[in-house]
Amino acid sequence: MGLTICIQNAKSSIQSDLKPDNILVKLEDLAILDRDALDEYQNPLPQKVTDDRTIYLSRNNYGPFSIPAGIVQIADFGYSVSGKTHHSGCIQAEAYRAPEVILDSGYSYSVDIWSLGVMMWDLLEGKRLFDPIDKRISDEYDDSIHLAQLTGLLGPPPSEMLHSGQRTSLFYKPDGNFKHPELIPQDLKFDKTVTIISGQEKAKFLQFVNKMVRWNPVERSSARDLLKDPWLYEDYPLD
Repeated sequence: MGLTICIQNAKSSIQSDLKPDNILVKLEDLAILDRDALDEYQNPLPQKVTDDRTIYLSRNNYGPFSIPAGIVQIADFGYSVSGKTHHSGCIQAEAYRAPEVILDSGYSYSVDIWSLGVMMWDLLEGKRLFDPIDKRISDEYDDSIHLAQLTGLLGPPPSEMLHSGQRTSLFYKPDGNFKHPELIPQDLKFDKTVTIISGQEKAKFLQFVNKMVRWNPVERSSARDLLKDPWLYEDYPLD
């Protein structure tokens, strides 16, 4: 689904904000709404009452699908930009932000491929691959921690990316060494990040996602090429 959208976007635009919150699944059974209303009546969720309104906590967990999922759709194209030119500046949800965006070295279609790869990990494991938050100080996003986690998983960034980054000097010394090596995790390895699946399925999944989660945008596979990967079509062969 995500790859198909990326292919469609590649004709004209960059989505720029791929994340689980922007993935919508059509209800497979409208009776879910009746059950949800009854459950809210019998077991109401917490509410916050202000002077002029009542704020209700949203329900977002409807359990496993009882039948195959309905239509899956990507939402929120508010940050979408034209794909015909090279862009710079800050985009993407923090945990899904590509390294070229963090360093402000310019971005194109491949930022969507990066976000999709990281998001697939998160959807499989139920937790984030990258969690760039300094919990010792605050709950705010930290670029240095993010770059440190990328380095722990992928190794040092390519020199050409550092040379082109407008924000490189904030995080790297003139010789290219990271300013905060103590933040780099020593146990963040590809094969250790996946625990839900094992064996050949795990190996194929890692091989597949490794084509997307790469420092160099040029080295990331295109959406069209990824659609041909065995991990996707092994159970559902292409025509």
